[in-house]
Amino acid sequence: MITRLDRYVFRMAGTAFVGTMVVLAGMIWVTQALRELDIMTTQGQTILAFVFITGLALPALVLALAPAALFMAVAHTLFKMNGDSEIVVASSAGISTGRFLRPLITLALLVAALCALLSLEVVPAAMRQFRYEITRVRADVVAFIAQPGKFTTLAKGIVFNVRERNSTGVLGGIFINDARDENEVSTYLADRGQIIDTESGTFLILENGAIHRRNVGKNDSNSNVVEFQRYAFDLSPFANTKDGPSLRPPELSFGALLSPSPKDPFYKKEPGRYTEEIHRRLSLPLYVLAFFSIAIAALAEPRTTREGRGLALAGTIPWVVILQVASFGLINQIRAEPGIIPVVYLLPLTVLIGSTLILTGRFKPRMPAAMSRFFDSMAQRVVRATVN
Repeated sequence: MITRLDRYVFRMAGTAFVGTMVVLAGMIWVTQALRELDIMTTQGQTILAFVFITGLALPALVLALAPAALFMAVAHTLFKMNGDSEIVVASSAGISTGRFLRPLITLALLVAALCALLSLEVVPAAMRQFRYEITRVRADVVAFIAQPGKFTTLAKGIVFNVRERNSTGVLGGIFINDARDENEVSTYLADRGQIIDTESGTFLILENGAIHRRNVGKNDSNSNVVEFQRYAFDLSPFANTKDGPSLRPPELSFGALLSPSPKDPFYKKEPGRYTEEIHRRLSLPLYVLAFFSIAIAALAEPRTTREGRGLALAGTIPWVVILQVASFGLINQIRAEPGIIPVVYLLPLTVLIGSTLILTGRFKPRMPAAMSRFFDSMAQRVVRATVN
């Protein structure tokens, strides 16, 4: 039965979780989106295309930030409720710690399920779509080079410029400088031209123009000019109309990871990378619950306003950092050492069991005596400095 207390605690923690996710994901998304700003500035795409393409990175950001956001949301909720003595009042009313934590556990399970869904299918699908969109945009030669008045670098050593482009797609005042050959530079000038696609490839048909060829490092007497009525400039190397490269393991669906194609070049090169990706996705929900358990183990115990809560919260930081670093290190070692796969799952399970023992009172972690004396001396210094 859902009570008013359940709704109150769940709403407080859920709001904190969503707010944290929006702020963190928004900040990181802006910095990532700026890297793809050339989609608009040089590729001639609209603002809607820019937002759609860069927005495909949001599922991966949510997946990466969800464990930390859940930890911060739960820690904030428990810290605030302890500060307002709400946990103490609930305990005095006969509500057990397990009963009080029920809405928070529900939130943690929902976040873990969300992360499992994102990790197994949504994020790989978004990454595949992102690669497809980037390939499509960069392969759109017409939108790329047909930007009136702009000098566009299509590839290293080759620059395009057109004066105008009419509604039928005919280009006017075409300038092409081709310096891909280290020994010779060719400059193409044409009154007009048009891009066409054929079975042989993509070509820019130039009309009424000339080609100026000159040798690098020599005087102008070694240059020559060839006039033409029609000339086909091959754009196929830049159009990239063929199929793109093979998908990487993070871009594959979970089913494709379980049964990779023997012809996949990535699988031939690093089969262990597929095993690593499988266990990265399967173990992620456990690490989400492990981060959650650290927060409740430190802050779920009822405390009076005279008891320090800041030190308990600060004490969770080393454990969070250790768990995060250990998870990255273990998972990244799977491709070389498959024998550590059980450890990848035992680590978060150990944290969950330890947090449960702390909550039930069967285990009470104590700060080392030297560290306790250090913090006591620091507190006394602060008091004396404040009084003086």
